[in-house]
Amino acid sequence: MKWLVLPVLTLLAACSGTRALQASKNVPYATLEQTVQTGSSTREQVRAALGESTSIRFDSGNEVWMYTYPAAAGARGEYVILFDGDGVVKKVRSGEVYRVQK
Repeated sequence: MKWLVLPVLTLLAACSGTRALQASKNVPYATLEQTVQTGSSTREQVRAALGESTSIRFDSGNEVWMYTYPAAAGARGEYVILFDGDGVVKKVRSGEVYRVQK
């Protein structure tokens, strides 16, 4: 089952342009880095610090949350958090994914 985590995150990144998967909360990157600690942060801690965002729950008990952050030159970054079945951060992924059209 562990081998499934990376393909799921890759699939979510590929689908991030769809309305259903767009992150609903824009948070500064430094805040994301300081708040989300792999292996120790819980869903409750992340929710209390960052607020609600788009989430997807899997039958396995894993859950993915997505936030956006301002990036260079008008681009937006996406920060994806994977929680395990116990509600602890298992992995994170971030990167610039699209530019804002003005």
